[in-house]
Amino acid sequence: MMILRNGSTSFDIWKALPIPIYMECFLFNITNVEDILAGKNVSIELKEMGPYVFREINQKVNITWNHNGTVTFRNQRFWYFKPELSNGSLSDNITSINPIIATIAYTVRHERIMVKVFVDMVLRMYHRSMFVTAPAQHWLFDGVQDPVLDMVGRIPALPYTIPFDRFGWFYKRNGSIDADGVFTINTGSEDFSKLGKMERWQYSNKTVYREQCGTVQGSAGELWNLQRDQQEISIYAADLCTQMTLPYSGKVMKHGIEGVEFAANDSLFDNGHKYPNQACFCDEVRDNNCMPAGAFNVSACKYGAPAFVSLPHLLGMDSYYPSKIKGLNPDPKHNFKMSIEPVTGMPLAISAQLQANALIRHIPGVSLNNQLPDPDVLLPMFWFREDIEVSGEYVTFAKAALGVRFGLPYALYVSIMIGLLLIACGVYKIRRFAMRQLKEADKEASKKFLGNHDR
Repeated sequence: MMILRNGSTSFDIWKALPIPIYMECFLFNITNVEDILAGKNVSIELKEMGPYVFREINQKVNITWNHNGTVTFRNQRFWYFKPELSNGSLSDNITSINPIIATIAYTVRHERIMVKVFVDMVLRMYHRSMFVTAPAQHWLFDGVQDPVLDMVGRIPALPYTIPFDRFGWFYKRNGSIDADGVFTINTGSEDFSKLGKMERWQYSNKTVYREQCGTVQGSAGELWNLQRDQQEISIYAADLCTQMTLPYSGKVMKHGIEGVEFAANDSLFDNGHKYPNQACFCDEVRDNNCMPAGAFNVSACKYGAPAFVSLPHLLGMDSYYPSKIKGLNPDPKHNFKMSIEPVTGMPLAISAQLQANALIRHIPGVSLNNQLPDPDVLLPMFWFREDIEVSGEYVTFAKAALGVRFGLPYALYVSIMIGLLLIACGVYKIRRFAMRQLKEADKEASKKFLGNHDR
């Protein structure tokens, strides 16, 4: 039932998850821009906007079955705005730092001072400050236009890669089959213990990180084969170019189905501060780009942008950066967790939530980038949450699978007992019939003997 192959019971669920998925998006609005531009020594003040809720349709496309027990595919996702579930409108104006300016400044930070001054001059031809205001729809899906990107797109042979003409968290991802990349996972047909495990991403078993941190591993997230008393699971996240590891946190009950829960702890975004085996997420020579525990540097995975991923509201992060921001409210409910039925390996509930942050540091020579009072800020910009829980058809299938798993041995025992009982009854009846026939034969023999004796 659970081996992934065309026509198997799990295939249709894997291909297009029958559980309703809703993505909640939250944007951080900077409320004291005027004080910052006036040169006042103030902390950045944020106001969380949203959630802006979208119904998500997730399906597998370009499915190719390989001869070594693996399958290659792409993800295609569609998002549809649900205003009745949202707190706000997609026309809400959101003010934040201009990610294009921050990215360009971060990219040239190691260049000569004359190069940086020239870049600053070019940026100031188009911008008066490092802040930008745009509707939520543009920040999320439509993309924020920037004349610098238009100008850069006309310059050939630049040493830097800028693959987009706009900036948006999900720009060009709605309906795309390329955004998440190409996955190759194990079907479990040759070794069921490998069911759902990642074998390749983008046709390679290595990513941008060094040593074991760059090994493609973990599950794609939909199919699992848990071992007895398994202490942790790993989920491969294409947007991070690596896996996320969640330790075991306890047992749960979802719609009458017992499962085990795995939840993030302080190891999730550690890069060697507390867990030495994760030091390879930083450069071998550790410098100030190796962040304190709690924020993960994904700039190598995001075209060199100063992008760092954390839990929402910087939950669980070292206090150095969160203490510089006003308006954050970290809460245990912001944690990343997942519940799995251990026998079938079917996910029962997922609370997937991550936050995107921009590292804004003063760069000598790029004055437009240096307008924040603090010279070293990790600025929260956006976070999302996907809460998924089993329901309806999925619950029925899970219970049916468990019924087969637990009921089959007992059904076999009952069948054997019934079989033995039928055999015993058959033997008993055969024996009774034989004894009856024998008695009748004895009677006939006795009559013949007595009749002959009388004569």
